Amino acid sequence: MKKILISMLALLCLTTACSKAENKPTPEPSSNPVISVVDLPVTQAPIAQPEFETTWALTSTDGYGILESTFSNIKIIMNSPGTEIFGVQTYHEGLPLIHGVTYHLSFDLSATIERPVEVFIMNVDDSAIEFTQMLTATENGTHYEFDIKIQGNTSWNGRLAFNTGAPTPETTYDYHEVSISNLILQEASDGPTEPNIKINQTGYLPNAQKKVVFPFDQGDCFQVIDANTNTVVYTAPILRKLYNESTKETTFYGDFSDFTTPGRYRLQSQLNGTSYEFEIQEDLYHNLLDQTVKMLSLQRCGQTLTADWAGPFAHEQCHTQIATIYGTDQQLDVSGGWHDAGDYGRYVPTGTKAVIDLMLAYQMNPHLFTDAIGIPESGNGVVDILDEARVELEWLLKMQNGWGGVYDKVITAQFPDFIMPDQDQAPLYIMQEMTTSTGDFVGAMALAYSIYQDIDPEFAQRCLDAAKLSWDYLQSATLSVYTNPEGFSAGQYSDDNDTDERYLASAALYAATGEQKYLDSVKTIFQASADQLTGVQWKTMGSYGTYLMLKLSDVQNTDSAFYQQLLSKLITDAEQVLNATSNDGYFVSLYSAYAWGSNADIANNGLILALANDIRANVNYVNSAADHLHYLLGRNSLNLSFVTNSGIHSPQHLHHRPASAANALLPGALVGGPDSALEDPVTQSMFNGDTAPAKCYVDDAESYSTNEVAIYWNSPLVALISAVENAN
Repeated sequence: MKKILISMLALLCLTTACSKAENKPTPEPSSNPVISVVDLPVTQAPIAQPEFETTWALTSTDGYGILESTFSNIKIIMNSPGTEIFGVQTYHEGLPLIHGVTYHLSFDLSATIERPVEVFIMNVDDSAIEFTQMLTATENGTHYEFDIKIQGNTSWNGRLAFNTGAPTPETTYDYHEVSISNLILQEASDGPTEPNIKINQTGYLPNAQKKVVFPFDQGDCFQVIDANTNTVVYTAPILRKLYNESTKETTFYGDFSDFTTPGRYRLQSQLNGTSYEFEIQEDLYHNLLDQTVKMLSLQRCGQTLTADWAGPFAHEQCHTQIATIYGTDQQLDVSGGWHDAGDYGRYVPTGTKAVIDLMLAYQMNPHLFTDAIGIPESGNGVVDILDEARVELEWLLKMQNGWGGVYDKVITAQFPDFIMPDQDQAPLYIMQEMTTSTGDFVGAMALAYSIYQDIDPEFAQRCLDAAKLSWDYLQSATLSVYTNPEGFSAGQYSDDNDTDERYLASAALYAATGEQKYLDSVKTIFQASADQLTGVQWKTMGSYGTYLMLKLSDVQNTDSAFYQQLLSKLITDAEQVLNATSNDGYFVSLYSAYAWGSNADIANNGLILALANDIRANVNYVNSAADHLHYLLGRNSLNLSFVTNSGIHSPQHLHHRPASAANALLPGALVGGPDSALEDPVTQSMFNGDTAPAKCYVDDAESYSTNEVAIYWNSPLVALISAVENAN
């Protein structure tokens, strides 16, 4: 596919790095110049000036010139030509020059006097000249075209230059002007090229902000191309140069928010860039939303998954054997719920976080969810997201003991091989109750009461009764911290702080009941430990509690001072996320902290913005939340949609036992993403400490630290997608 590059924008820029070409031999031109007429694409929107960066520079050694430009014309005002052709040079650096690729260069050249002008292309990194040609500029103007095959090393720092000094020391010129216009540089090959412009591969809602990222200098403008007609429908400038620590790239960005016409498109830049195709359309994320919820259904444990809805992930009942409470001879039936991730463990901390996300997603945007995503309960009159949440809630109820404590997890001693779940017959162990798990449980059950009381009052009351019992237990229970016993290697999920869980528990129960003792507990914890109450991750649940309190009108009406404290806390949390994006080339909030589950961190930070916006509408929160979603769906340094079956380029080799056993791809699953700590043998063999943090990812089933999936990674994605769609 040819990549068309249109006229270059330039401003005056002085530099001393000028003429590496003077001592180089002059190769033969790649082709002879020809005269022709080129019809340029029509710009559909006015072009703004770049914010910080110019793309053309003029340098003078013994001559003197001034560079002026409009978007469509480069003008060099020659006051003094000096004594050498390279004495006045106008150039653009940062061009990609790929070894073996043939590029087509064309432009119109004219001058107010007849005179020679030298054009050349070189690799700045090694000073190798790939092309040079002495041309003649005339008052009438000439159109030149050349095919240039790159013979030297691949470089991302190529220079295209025009020398307009005097060709000899004896040559004298009076004041004159040289003009270069209609400049196009494109790959000459019609074959497929690898997209390098980073976009959300699913696409954008018509009226939403639409940003695109360029991982290196790709000129001054980019175009939106109709994928069906192959015509230019919109042109916009490339803006802002930023060195991005997390990717070790110098990134630029563009914005085509003003283009709102539904359709299928791709982007191409001025300097040899293209993107994957994407869509602009209303309700764009509906199918994606359904798939991310349905992914959870394929993680179900303890029941038969039939082929009509589970496809290759169908299996018989699994993990229904009676489990033993570790360290005792007591046994319980704890079947059901969801497998946590790519293994078959079931964990209360992650399960409660997941169901809270689903219930809040529904509570904030109920109109976006249907009763027809293709799970066994579809068509029962209850939206499927609540049917799916109930699967986990019913299991969580089994994890409560008789006095209110909640067991932490159900696991086998070792992770199983890559087998289907019903083939895993290893003994099951229930690990002791934890105050953290108990607090999480109370929060989930109290919220469930609020969500289900009009759908299934009996079930809702069971949830509320269970929440109250566990909250009472917490009042006398002291912090307990889980560690795996000797001989166990299953997921540990240790948490050494239960303040946020107790806060969430009290907030959710106050929201459900309005009872004073729960409000008193919220206030006590908040006043003593507000700094510990940030986050929507399995280990840091505080922002959930703050959000639930802020949703209550009676708090605002009866205690405005406390309400303002709560509001300030949530807004501060959101602003911290927002501020973290300001120096990131991909508009996300991790800086260089790409840890295990970095994609979940991205989704969770986006969720905090969505929660804050739900309380106090702020277009900056809306746009930044969408930026986090765009990253997950392809606008990242890897040019990869991290959600399976979404976009053109997405993970294919998950660390997921059923997927490996069935040799199938789990749809709608968010993978963990880059992990700069390199915590599995695959990443350790491929990367080192010099690898950019955001690029430490491998699409490999053995890369459990980067390519696993998890219920509590999908759940904030569900909430984030629904928030972004609703806000636009």
